[in-house]
Parts: sequence; structure tokens; C-alpha cells
Amino acid sequence: FSDSAFPMAWRRLTALPRMSLRALPAVSLGVNIVNVKRVACSSANKEDEKPADKQADYWISGVSQGCNKTLPCTFDLYGGVMVDPATVPAEQDAFRTILASSLDEWMKRGKQGVWLRLDISAAALVPIAISEFGFEYHHAERDYVMMTKWLPSNCPNTLPHNASHTIGVGALVTNSEGKILLAREKSGPAARSKVWKIPTGLVDAGEDLHEAALREVKEETGIDATFEYCGAFTMSHGGNLAHANKSNLFFVVKCKALTTEIQLCESEIADARWFSKVSASDVAVFHCPTAFGKQKVSAEEEWLTRMEKGSIWYELNQSALDAEAVVSMKSLPWGRSRPGVSRLFFCPVRRSAL
Repeated sequence: FSDSAFPMAWRRLTALPRMSLRALPAVSLGVNIVNVKRVACSSANKEDEKPADKQADYWISGVSQGCNKTLPCTFDLYGGVMVDPATVPAEQDAFRTILASSLDEWMKRGKQGVWLRLDISAAALVPIAISEFGFEYHHAERDYVMMTKWLPSNCPNTLPHNASHTIGVGALVTNSEGKILLAREKSGPAARSKVWKIPTGLVDAGEDLHEAALREVKEETGIDATFEYCGAFTMSHGGNLAHANKSNLFFVVKCKALTTEIQLCESEIADARWFSKVSASDVAVFHCPTAFGKQKVSAEEEWLTRMEKGSIWYELNQSALDAEAVVSMKSLPWGRSRPGVSRLFFCPVRRSAL
């Protein structure tokens, strides 16, 4: 027997009635001792069980299947507990009971932060978690709310806050003639100012920067394009009505058009055309002389394509048009600790080297 298995097995055997113990044959006694299993709650003995997903193993220290006293959960490497939302009981009293015993067990084990996701179908449990157990809102999506609770009373809460930034991208698209794709939006600040602008939008979760740029171009104008390189970026704070108090990173990327026929997204875009760039002493003017058979841009509209030299928008566009140094992109492996994982690497290079 192993040093750790024998004492536990012996204590269990000595707890049996003496007559039963004496009745056990010698060979059966050996088998029973070897096969003795712990009956404690699985949340206390599954910490070393690794997840099946090898990539998740990078962040996770173990998993628990739960029991009648604890909810099934995942343990991260920071002392956190992530409750399995699919196993949260829908009945309110059952939820109270299992959550109370789970928190008690996790505190005994020295866990720190608890992440409790409640799907929209379990919305009735949200007030219970908040008012009776001290959970706080962390963030919400369309179909769930995520709440957290910090367990230790002798150290400050170090759980990360909700995402603090949104990522925006603008695509400066040129065709084979060097003309630039500009659009006018139907709503928003740019629409109120009636300015012509490059296609822009927010990067979705799980989407790479260049993928978002190409998607926005396709959605807004119907133009298929390919990514070339990144230009500069800018940062702003304060957010908007939808992202109040959030910061934003806005990147400009250079793309090359694969098609030229514009097909407007009628719900978002009022107009889109190919413009030629005309140099001037104090401005950059994008001029649309023919617009593929459409009426010429009026003098007022042409003025609205001008950008003052030295302004943030002028410099952003120039970083993708005429800058000597640009930002290239390539995929690199993570390394031996995470085989099969790669990340995009962005690095400044001379444009002539591309």
C-alpha cells in the first residue's frame, strides 16, 4: 500500500463492527484496502484534474464535477472559481442552499474570487445572488449577466474589472488607379456633418484587426478587398452613449480593392464613391470628377473631403497612404509552453520592404 492510502484505509476498516472485520478473508481484506475510495465532495479532490482542452489548460488549475454541497466549477490559476452555468438550479430555494454551501466550501479551501454567470432564463436568481450573498455585477451580454464575489476579508479585491476599451478600425482602400474609397453615413456624428470618410467600425470579439477592416468595407460598400498593412492609431476616452466611460483605440489599415463596383448598405450608408487625391498647400483634397457615371461631387461636398494638415485625421490617413514606415503583420508561434498556438505580431517596417 502507499503511505497515504494505508492509514485512511485502515481507519475505515477499524470503523467496521469487529465481527465483520474478523469475517473478512485475508485476500479479500487486501483487495478492499486497495480499492477504498474517498467519499468527500468532489470539489475537494478534483483540483488536479486537468481540462480536456489543452489550450484551456494554460489558464486552469483544475475542475470539479460538484456534489450535493458544491456547484460544478472550474478553478483558475489565480485562486478563482468559475461556476458552470449549465448546472445552476432553476428553483430558488435549491439555488440558495447549494450556493451557500458552495461559498462555505470554497472559503475553507482558500479560494478568492467567484464568477457566477446566470443566463437570461435564470434571471429570477439575480436578486438572490446580490441581496442575499453579496454578489456584484461585472458585465452583461444579450443572453446572460456575469456576477462576482470576493471571498477573503483580509485582502483587497483584485478581480479584474470589465473590459475598459473598445477597438475601432478604419480601412483606407485604394483601387488599381490609386483612387480612394470614401463613404457618407446615414446616421451618427459623421452623417450630421455630411462628411465623406473611409469605412469604419468596431472590431468584434474574436475578430482580428484586419478581418474587421475587410468586413466593414464589404458590409458598407460591397467592395471586396485584401489587407496590405497597418498605419497609425489614436486613443480617446469617455466613450459614447452606448459605451459610457470607456476608452477607444482606433486603427487605420491600408487595403487594396479586388473589385470596384459599389453596392451600398442602404440601412447605414447614404453614398460611397471612388475619389482621387489632390495635393494642396494646407489641405488634402479628395476629388471625385466622374464617380463612375454619377453626378460630380458638389463644391460643398468636395470641401467636406478636405482635411487640415496636422489634424489627427489627416495624419491617420497619411500614415496609411504616404508614410515611409508602416506596420506589417505576421503570425508567430507562442512557443513550447503552448504548442499549436500562434498570435499575430505587428511590427514597424519600411513600406518599400513590403
